[in-house]
Amino acid sequence: MDIDLLIIIVFLVTTLAIGLYCSRSVATFRDYAVGSRNMSTWVIIVSLIATYGGNFLHTQLTGYYYQRLYMLLLSLGSPLRFYLASQFIIVRMKEWLGDFSIAESMGRLCGRSVRILTAIFGIIVTIAKVSAQFKISLIIIESITSCNAPAYANYYTVILGLLVTAYTILGGARSVALTDVYQFCFFSICLPILTFTFLYNAQNTWINWQKFVNMSQFNLSQIATWDLSPTWDNSLVHLFAYFIWHSIFTFDPAQIQRFYMSSSIQQATKVFFKSGTIRIIFSLLFLVVIAALYTSGNSVPPKQKILDYIIQLNHFPGIKGLLITAIIALCISTVDSYLHTGSVLFANDIWPFITCSRERTDKYSLRVVRISSGLIGIATILITLHMSNIRQFLNKVFYFYTPSVTVPMIMACFGFRPRSAAVLWSMGINTAMTVYHIFIKGQAIRERDVFLSLIYGAFILLIFHYLLPKKPNTGWVGIPDDSPVKLQNQETKRWWLRKLYYFQSIFTTSYWKDTFPKNATTFIASGIYFIIYSSILLFYVRKVYIFSYIYWYIAVMAIGTIVTIYPTFHAYKQEGNRFLHGLWPILLCVVFFISGITYMKLSHFSPMSCALFIVNIGLSSLLLPYTITIVMLSFVLLIYRWIPPHLDLVSYKELITTETMIGLTILLSCLVYRYLRNTTNRQLQTIALTRSCDQQYALDSLHNQANWNRLDPTYSGKVLQDMADELNPYVVNLPIQEFQKKLYIFSQSLLKRAKEERTFTLDSKSIHKVDIEKLILKSYETVRKLDIPIQLLVTKKTKEKYLLTAPTTFERLLTINFLNLCQGKYIIDHAVYLTISDTLLSYPFPEPNQVSIRSTHEKQLKAPILSALAFSISTDADRPNISPTYVVTDELTSDYLPKTIHNLYQEESRQMVQAHGGYIETIETETGLTCLYILPIDGKKVMQFKRYHTDDLSNKVAETDESLAQEKELIRLLVSNTTLTEQKVKKTIHFIKQAHGNTIRKSGDPYYTHPMGVTKIVLEATKNADTILAALLHDVVEDTTVTLEQIELLYGVEVAYIVDMVTHYNTYGLRWKLDKSDNQIILNKCKDIRVVQIKLADRLHNLRTITARKLEDQKRIAKDTVEFYIPWSKKNNVLTWVSEMENICEQILNAGSS
Repeated sequence: MDIDLLIIIVFLVTTLAIGLYCSRSVATFRDYAVGSRNMSTWVIIVSLIATYGGNFLHTQLTGYYYQRLYMLLLSLGSPLRFYLASQFIIVRMKEWLGDFSIAESMGRLCGRSVRILTAIFGIIVTIAKVSAQFKISLIIIESITSCNAPAYANYYTVILGLLVTAYTILGGARSVALTDVYQFCFFSICLPILTFTFLYNAQNTWINWQKFVNMSQFNLSQIATWDLSPTWDNSLVHLFAYFIWHSIFTFDPAQIQRFYMSSSIQQATKVFFKSGTIRIIFSLLFLVVIAALYTSGNSVPPKQKILDYIIQLNHFPGIKGLLITAIIALCISTVDSYLHTGSVLFANDIWPFITCSRERTDKYSLRVVRISSGLIGIATILITLHMSNIRQFLNKVFYFYTPSVTVPMIMACFGFRPRSAAVLWSMGINTAMTVYHIFIKGQAIRERDVFLSLIYGAFILLIFHYLLPKKPNTGWVGIPDDSPVKLQNQETKRWWLRKLYYFQSIFTTSYWKDTFPKNATTFIASGIYFIIYSSILLFYVRKVYIFSYIYWYIAVMAIGTIVTIYPTFHAYKQEGNRFLHGLWPILLCVVFFISGITYMKLSHFSPMSCALFIVNIGLSSLLLPYTITIVMLSFVLLIYRWIPPHLDLVSYKELITTETMIGLTILLSCLVYRYLRNTTNRQLQTIALTRSCDQQYALDSLHNQANWNRLDPTYSGKVLQDMADELNPYVVNLPIQEFQKKLYIFSQSLLKRAKEERTFTLDSKSIHKVDIEKLILKSYETVRKLDIPIQLLVTKKTKEKYLLTAPTTFERLLTINFLNLCQGKYIIDHAVYLTISDTLLSYPFPEPNQVSIRSTHEKQLKAPILSALAFSISTDADRPNISPTYVVTDELTSDYLPKTIHNLYQEESRQMVQAHGGYIETIETETGLTCLYILPIDGKKVMQFKRYHTDDLSNKVAETDESLAQEKELIRLLVSNTTLTEQKVKKTIHFIKQAHGNTIRKSGDPYYTHPMGVTKIVLEATKNADTILAALLHDVVEDTTVTLEQIELLYGVEVAYIVDMVTHYNTYGLRWKLDKSDNQIILNKCKDIRVVQIKLADRLHNLRTITARKLEDQKRIAKDTVEFYIPWSKKNNVLTWVSEMENICEQILNAGSS
């Protein structure tokens, strides 16, 4: 059997086998029509590209040979159409994503009548397309000389048609798509094979190439003219007209069916965008094939069709069979697509109208669609046998379809919803005009006429829409869901910003610092390679150049030697300096590229020099960024002719040697190694991103535990032991209620410890306003750099631009949510939706408790309400409803417990949000996951700050000789003037020293000297033991991690009450700072003289030591004292320290004026 015929038969049998195999999974109409919408993106892309049509190869090759550059420009019209469709049409069609056909979408838009007419027009188009492809196949079969093919061409075409119809009937969308992939791959390999075949026996390649590129068809001046003549030579007007027409997406039934086969708008957009990109590549490949044909010396007779000429050439055995099979592959890949689309249009949109049936079982629908597919296939075969002019047939069909379907769909995509009656009138008039031009006037239809019909159709539709009475929800009402459009616009903006930032980074010192090797081994290995490389090539340099270029050889050897021994220099630093950062890439460019070109010329392009130059490219890709490597290589190739010695390039055949093949292998290995290295680095970065915060949280938890162990009286169990000792069975009238209360406080202290031991806290010094959008972009880029695909749609429903937060913490919050959501099970096309809205946060006081400290109720004011931002991070495009107010408490519920290891980020997020005084809510449904984080815009008063230093954990305290002397004096005074025992006083002073740790006042004194000084002042006014102890303890709750429950356990309820009243925080439930006005209101309401005495003593001691502060702080404190504390002391009749405070304040306030 002839090998060409064998190739064709094997291809057809394989196609049938693939189609029948895929038919096994078709069980529902959805499976048949859209493949269940679970096919991969690349399968749909290839299936869309494969609908080129059988005449594509013929027209492209002929056009490129005779028109060259002009044909290349024309061929860009199709990629432009798909690009514009992806950017402006497909992305706006979300409302029709669940449909099965273009007719169903038109029906939803304009009603049932329009749906039926659209289906009819669509079926006419599919029949015409299928018939045209069968006709092309018939022509190709007639060109086969073996097996008496011309005589039986009609029979072979019928067999081919039945074969395609068979697997389309059974397999539907999946069979069509997967056979298209196979057929496309078969077609794709033909172009490289043709190129290789032409060049293999080429003669005078360089001379022919020069003639090819110097032909007039590559002269732009031949195209850049506004002459309106219809010739190809002066055709700029024709070029623009062609681009305008071909840039319009006509909603071709088979092409738009790929949209309905997509699972999401993002996937559909990718399908059309990448399809356009690949079409550009094929346009360039066709030009390469024609260049190879011309360069090989083949002479094509005038007006000869190039494909016919190529088929007639004597190639390697089987080449003719491959070419014919490629054309047949293009034909049947187009046939099955249109045949499938036509059957879906009939079964989904026409048959239900004919039978008036609404409820259809899958079995019934499958039977209908398969019968219709078979009937359409048979009808097209019969039409093929009687068809003459293919081009006219297709133009006439699209003259019907385009103005009736394309116009209303494009307008709908841009937000114009026409009235159904207007669309029907438009369809009727367009059809009547088409019938008149084709059947009555007998006019030949050209592509220009089809384009003009679009314009006429748009005018007719608009006129009837505005003439007819207006209906609700018609006209320019917009599209129902524009989130895909916004997502695409934002991603495009970020892409340009990313390129701009990268371009700007090239001119920064940090960029070149990153390219500088950090390992001494890199320098040593590079230097040794430079030396060996130069030494080897010295043996290949022609003798005539030895003495002329010996200094170049010495220079390269010197560079290699210096680089090798550089790590041994005394001045060697691992990070280098700015000079070395710039010198390193220059050295690599000189040695790898300039020296490589020079050595190739000096050796007259010996195989070894060419091979090592290729190796140099691979090594440079390991040492430099891809961008810099490509720029350097391009620069050197650009200045090739000016690099001495001056030699012309040799024939490419001389470059194909064993050495160069080994060099290419090494280059490929370097590229693979770089890819694996980058992949590993990204994985390590992902692990580092996760571990860094995990380790920090673990460390903070250990510190919290150690701090509680240091200060918490419940830790050692001594409190319980003391209570057990007191519960002597022989004691009469035990105070049971007192013990119950103490046990309750003990349990509350344990609960608070359990909560706060693992509580994340912020560093007060790191809090400042940050630009929200910049941090969002930074987090997004962090995820992208980990090679994790992500699309982010940010919707702002607020005018706020800034947030008071810790930047690293907020960035971490966004990053871990983006990272985990875009990899979660609910994600669709890696799209994450972030919505920022205005809301409020409320911080209510706790409910009264029967045994709580009474000051908790005395301090109650109106619950603070703060302005906040709601950050909703979701996998669902539907935005959640944001409540006007969210209530924040310190209650820990099971809702926060992560269910799996993949949900641990939610617990981490909860800790970060709660540290900001925020609110968190996780909403998980069957189809999506939404994480809602509410953060106060300016929440410094509710933020949870770290209130101890790590040095405190080692039980180190700030002590000086002076502070120890003050301590001894205070002990003596308290023991001699109060009922307090020396042991109690020493124990309390030790407790506050431990609590305040290494904290130092602005004056430089240990902080615990302040409460001792306040106590000494209070002693002048009272000898009450509880007041004295409260004075010593008055700052521990406010400034350290000690809680009121601990104070009550150690010193009783009265002391705890006084400490609570002088503390500027809400001390029960969620901790938040009282405003200055709120605190003054509480003090005004307080009638307890003990509280007044401690607050005034605290203020007086601060005034006595105020000189360490800045003058503006002194004046602020003095003014506050004059305006509130002095009048307050007079109101409560505590006059002991009034005169001293007045004198100090007067001196401070007059200091600036003097």
